[in-house]
Amino acid sequence: MVPSDMISTNYTAPLEMLSNSTSTSISELANDLITTTQLLTAEEDSCNELNTSCVCHTEYASYEGLETLMLGLIAVPIIMFGIMANVTSMRIFTHRIMSSSSINWYLAVLSASDTLILVSAFFVLSLPRFGEYLKWWRANYISYSVTPYMYGLMMTAQTCSVFMTVGVSVHRYIGVCHPYKSVEWLPKKRVTSFIIGLLTFSVLFNTTRFFEVHISNVCYRENIDYYMPSLQPTALRLDDFYIQIFFGWAYTIVMYVIPFTLLIALNSMVLAAVRRSRRMHMVSQCGAESEEFSKKAERKERQTSIMLIAIVLLFIFCNTLAFVCNIIENMGGDGPLYRTLVTTNNLLVIINASCNICVYMLFSDKYRMLLRYYLYCDWSRQGELLIDRTEKSQT
Repeated sequence: MVPSDMISTNYTAPLEMLSNSTSTSISELANDLITTTQLLTAEEDSCNELNTSCVCHTEYASYEGLETLMLGLIAVPIIMFGIMANVTSMRIFTHRIMSSSSINWYLAVLSASDTLILVSAFFVLSLPRFGEYLKWWRANYISYSVTPYMYGLMMTAQTCSVFMTVGVSVHRYIGVCHPYKSVEWLPKKRVTSFIIGLLTFSVLFNTTRFFEVHISNVCYRENIDYYMPSLQPTALRLDDFYIQIFFGWAYTIVMYVIPFTLLIALNSMVLAAVRRSRRMHMVSQCGAESEEFSKKAERKERQTSIMLIAIVLLFIFCNTLAFVCNIIENMGGDGPLYRTLVTTNNLLVIINASCNICVYMLFSDKYRMLLRYYLYCDWSRQGELLIDRTEKSQT
């Protein structure tokens, strides 16, 4: 804006020229205003999923109450607990007592992938709903800003978690149903290569996930008086061929059909073998007194098998609804019921990634011992002696 004293000092045009100039300027301004209004109206009429103009993003769309309750208020404390539990599990399974068994390597990687699921789910699912509940719009801004990256990370970690569960089931099946071949089939180098292969596959399979969502613009939202990033699906995510091949076939088969089939088949055979072993153990006890060492070893093997079966059952329980939602999505389903199922499914995935520690505590003596060791900071001489005794009992 030009100061008025500069206008009176520098402008010396005749009055009639000023009048003509003013009328011309007003006419041009009116024409510009009409043109701008027409353009804005045209942009509003052309608003679609790919329109990046802020004209199409003037209002903040609030979440439904059920979403805010389940994924915001309920999920946040579960995520906080799950992150601490999984970090603790990672430390326990990498301790020298536990890492001597290669099956615990799967559980360590599973704990790490579950941690990534919870961290990314916090930013993608919980933080914006929690921020909306508190009217803390900065939380929503942060969430939307990192969602394109966190979404890809979440899907990669979820694939890793699924296949670590499958991997530990395959490992246990070989150890229980083919015990004499397990040494040949499961050397530590082969187990390491298998785990690395599963991790590599998880990353490659979800590479396109990082290109499905993008920030199109940062727009002012009138109803909350705050600037907010606009998240939109990319052209890749809206491509019919990509949707049909990846979501319709590849994702359904890789994430649900193959894992569920293997988990149910392998763990059914492991459970049957455990039952046979238990019956044989009872018969041997009736005929003659078994050696103490043999009884402890068999009890430990049964406990390990039951613990892993419990992990698989928890996984199937929490992920079956995800399979149902995937089928409904492929069939073009939508509506309030579908959105409710998706919200419930997301909460169940968060619960599954947080609660494996309960299974470990219930069935593993060494896990409970090491948890007490770290939880109470029992790094005294007595605590070290307890660990030394546990190590000697394994040899």
